[in-house]
Amino acid sequence: MLVNYQPIVDLGSRKLVRAEALCRFPDNREGLDTPDDFVKYAEQQGLIKDLTGLLLGTTLDFWKKLGPLAPEGLALNLSVQNLEEVDLADRILESLGQHQMQPERLSLEFDERVVRGQRPVPQANLEKLSKAGVKITVDGFGPSLSSFSRLELETMPVNELKVDRAIVRDLDSDPNSRAAVKAIAELARDAHLVLSASGIERESTVEWLARFGFTRIQGFLIAPAMDETAFTAWLSRPSAA
Repeated sequence: MLVNYQPIVDLGSRKLVRAEALCRFPDNREGLDTPDDFVKYAEQQGLIKDLTGLLLGTTLDFWKKLGPLAPEGLALNLSVQNLEEVDLADRILESLGQHQMQPERLSLEFDERVVRGQRPVPQANLEKLSKAGVKITVDGFGPSLSSFSRLELETMPVNELKVDRAIVRDLDSDPNSRAAVKAIAELARDAHLVLSASGIERESTVEWLARFGFTRIQGFLIAPAMDETAFTAWLSRPSAA
């Protein structure tokens, strides 16, 4: 398993807010060359618990090694299946303590399934993590927008919505995209959630996102996902903030 890191910045200032750890197979094999593919494969093969533990340990070790260069926040993309693990919250909080990292610095990203029909174990994990200070993000938000309600989001310990790149990529040219993003922005505002977007490649997209109240962005416009060496060099550049 390889772990790459992609910066997430404040939309207005472009200052670094956190970095997301993204898993990939070493050979970038076809069909398994994106973080989403990696997670789905691990789910199907029953490997998700072991891989999540490896990801957490690897990234926290790296953050500790970075020292003063380390971004304030770290984001990890986990599987909703992880939430079925009775000891998930305890393991995460224990690992944070071992690495002397405050829970408030960690953000866990789950796909839209995280707000669907929560059962006791997943709900307990989310509540325990949130109570400890860990941030919870709904990743890839948007494709199922029509079936979401403010009530669903308000009853979950969710802090942030990260909108799917497929919805924001055509903001500057597609009125339907703008209508969808406007609806998401209104939902997030009513539920008092932070709005972010991934896959950003053009300044024109950022301009539209600013109009709708987004505050965080990531994508090739800022920087690609990088391995440890490249990411450390990116953090060390004179213009880094």
